[in-house]
Amino acid sequence: MEQTYVPPDSSVGPALDALEADPDVSGLLVFATDAAGPHATDLAERLAGSSLAAFGGAFPQVIADGTARETGTLLLGLREAPAVTLVEGLSDPDADFDAQLPDLLVEGYRTVFVLADAFATRTEALVGALFDAYGVEVTVLGGGAGSLSMEQAPCLLTEDGWVEDAAVVAATRAAGSVGVSHGWREFAGPFRVTDADGPVVRLIGDRPAFEVYRDLVEPDVGRELTADNFFEVAKSYPLGLSRFEAEKIVRDPFEPTADGGIRCFGEVPAGSFVHVLKGEPDSLIAAAREAAAAARESASTAGGEALFFDCISRVLYLGDEFDRELAAVGEEGAGPLVGALTVGEIANSGGEFLELYNKTAVVGVVKGL
Repeated sequence: MEQTYVPPDSSVGPALDALEADPDVSGLLVFATDAAGPHATDLAERLAGSSLAAFGGAFPQVIADGTARETGTLLLGLREAPAVTLVEGLSDPDADFDAQLPDLLVEGYRTVFVLADAFATRTEALVGALFDAYGVEVTVLGGGAGSLSMEQAPCLLTEDGWVEDAAVVAATRAAGSVGVSHGWREFAGPFRVTDADGPVVRLIGDRPAFEVYRDLVEPDVGRELTADNFFEVAKSYPLGLSRFEAEKIVRDPFEPTADGGIRCFGEVPAGSFVHVLKGEPDSLIAAAREAAAAARESASTAGGEALFFDCISRVLYLGDEFDRELAAVGEEGAGPLVGALTVGEIANSGGEFLELYNKTAVVGVVKGL
């Protein structure tokens, strides 16, 4: 895997020329920052006529050479041309995702990258369709593309340019393994979600969700929780969906609704039990290290290269401590750590069910990419 980081004040043209001229590069994975406007335009124009099988996305930040970058673009040259499928209508209630997914198993594909518009409303349905199609026969890793502006916009890169409300599914025959962990701990609960609609939690018990959440969080944070400061405060107090004998699935609340609910990234089913979670830098960093170790334990990917998909809200929570998390994940790596800081993560861990995660560290190790 050839790695080239292009700073915001440089053109992506020379780097693309070099990758196209390299006989060992047949594909291209692009991690762009959503601040890299000129790069986005150049990439769309250049890749329309490129010989490389390309895909990618725009994210709040990217990881290049083991460092988080708020600007610029990371180009990853792939030895194998990936089989790229664009899944459209990711918010369309009538979209048939099963019909849009290719039959990868008969072709011997082993690792699948999935990048999805983070602000589409049916990502869980796509994740379910992916599991129905491929089970645990392939390794899946990726995450949500988009901006911290919280507004949907073209954020996925295809050979036809930038698109929104879609997902890119890119398959390779390279062997991959994944580790997933988050490190958030129980703060309060459990509580039963009695009314919810997709990502909106309306009632917890017999009370509006925002009231319950506010009454729990305000005494601990020491200030009033309002619509204006909700995202800033809530980044430290996510929700955790209970799973039987498994680590909780984190849901990231990001805004209150007009009727007293809480809107999250990802669905929270009615009838489920949730905890309010809280983290400490040490526990989050330890979890990221555990994810990296789990990904590297697979003998089939020994010596492979690591890709890190980490939630941008973990970065916002950790602040200056995030460098420690990057160092922890990069320990004993085969090369400089690369990846994207996403709005939600998509992965399967070992033989576990494929999931959409929030605030979670996902480390993939891929050999022969």
